Amino acid sequence: MIINMKKDIKITWFLWSAVLLFDQITKYIIREKLNLGDSISVIHNIFHITHINNTGAAFGMFPNAQIFFIVTSIIAIIALIYFLYTFKKENPTFYISIGLILGGATGNLLDRLILRTVTDFLDFGINPKIRWPAFNIADSSVVIGFFILAILVMKGEFYKVNRNRS
Repeated sequence: MIINMKKDIKITWFLWSAVLLFDQITKYIIREKLNLGDSISVIHNIFHITHINNTGAAFGMFPNAQIFFIVTSIIAIIALIYFLYTFKKENPTFYISIGLILGGATGNLLDRLILRTVTDFLDFGINPKIRWPAFNIADSSVVIGFFILAILVMKGEFYKVNRNRS
């Protein structure tokens, strides 16, 4: 398969920017329109928009470890950019996965740096007592990006090439 690396990297940068923008806009709207803890039922007992501040990681694990999450996010973003430019990919889907991960990681990093907490609001469950932990657009983007990347890795869809290419 012939790929246009410059075009594919533009896809990564576009998705990174689009996810980051969408994530930050949705979080801003939630913070402006809902008080902390307020919830709007979208689909009765299934889907709510609930304003939650998360000082931890996914599912609220490791609360108040902001410095750790800030440092690991920065390292992950740098590593992904290095990976993006160091490895040539046979499958353009790789560039999509990296764009999704970078957009999500940057969105939550900005929250941590500016607000000292991550705004979560997507709240799913099957009844009032059985709920999935609330999450946001950035979280979704990272999970989808890693899922795509994992499939590509398992299929052996890329290989390392010389860094001095045009």
